[in-house]
Amino acid sequence: MGQPAHRPGQGSSALIAAIAGAVTLSGVGSGVAGDIRAAVCKIGDNDCGNERRVHSAKPPSQQEWGNRPTDPGKAPPPPTDDERKTGKRAADHIRDYLNGCEWWRFWSCWSKQPPKDILASMSPGEIQALFDELSDDEIRRLLRQPGVVDVLRFRADPWLLHQLERIAPGSIEPNFTEYYKDEKNDNPAIAWGPVQNARVWGDSGLPSLEDLNQGGLGDCWWLSSMGALAQTPEGRRRLRNMIRQNPNGTYTVTFPDGDQVTVTPYFPINRDGNLSFSQPEGQPPTIWPLILEKAFAQKEGGFDEINGGDPARGMEVLTGHDSDSEDADDVTRQDLENWLNSGRPVVVSTKDDVDGKEIYQQRLHADHAYVVKGITKDGKVELFNPWGYDHATLTMEEFNRYLAEVDIGSFE
Repeated sequence: MGQPAHRPGQGSSALIAAIAGAVTLSGVGSGVAGDIRAAVCKIGDNDCGNERRVHSAKPPSQQEWGNRPTDPGKAPPPPTDDERKTGKRAADHIRDYLNGCEWWRFWSCWSKQPPKDILASMSPGEIQALFDELSDDEIRRLLRQPGVVDVLRFRADPWLLHQLERIAPGSIEPNFTEYYKDEKNDNPAIAWGPVQNARVWGDSGLPSLEDLNQGGLGDCWWLSSMGALAQTPEGRRRLRNMIRQNPNGTYTVTFPDGDQVTVTPYFPINRDGNLSFSQPEGQPPTIWPLILEKAFAQKEGGFDEINGGDPARGMEVLTGHDSDSEDADDVTRQDLENWLNSGRPVVVSTKDDVDGKEIYQQRLHADHAYVVKGITKDGKVELFNPWGYDHATLTMEEFNRYLAEVDIGSFE
């Protein structure tokens, strides 16, 4: 299920150490050893300094952050002399760590303070000064060390994070290039850009269905799942509590399964500088859907991993509870009213084999997901299209005949 919007125009840490140590002894070098150690930590259930997506690093306090800009379009102030001194000392320690894993003293890798711990004790200005001291190659090696990026997403200036992504693509941001290997697009995403004057929530301070505006990614199933929750009081509360803005301008999303994903305030843009995927609505622009879309892509391993999916799973990811699914032709008006009146989120999916069905040329889109917004007084079902337009209203006869599935979320 996924149609892009068509717009007009604990495994053993000793084992990990042994693997990396053996690799280093083989003479391939500390950089490769670090990469292999990080990779083993990722694919195994190992505590290698990268906790299970539950951040141990603390964001800077508001006092520590001070008057530094959080606007992703503005560069931070230059480091002070004291910050430069601290940054240089830290750079020397980190450089020693990165270069210390020589074959005749491989144990030194594990006896030195890990870079993530050094960074976690530094202020944003000191972190900026540190990276000013490092070469691009040293930066790329540092970003591959376990836990480093997690700390930086919390404590570094967003501007610095943006520069680091340019030096080491894919280190800070989730991948979007894999998506275009299967999807033809004349103007694909090529970079990351900020949303100017953005706000997380609209005027009400809560998520709204009207904030949805799907872009060029086939994640209608995910957007509709978010929209269905936004239609319910409990869903709005849960969505609101998932997103926390950090002092440095990044956002930490806590999923019901306990995963915490921190994303930067930059989003995929095309060569014209326009957003490629979810679009913000309103003025100032409301970006909670963009944050959740990016956080889920980062959680899953890239935007291509959320291109197409099942609304039932989408609601399960957002609620932490199983969803129910029914064939559309078995659902009655009373069923829909019962689900909606009891505060359950409801999403419908259309069919993919629609040849000869005139309604799909006029009011519905094939292989697509819609939010059930409500039922009119005369018994028609109002469907909200996550594209933000081309909504539909169906009679129950049309609902039963032309829709494929109904997914009903649950909060318990």
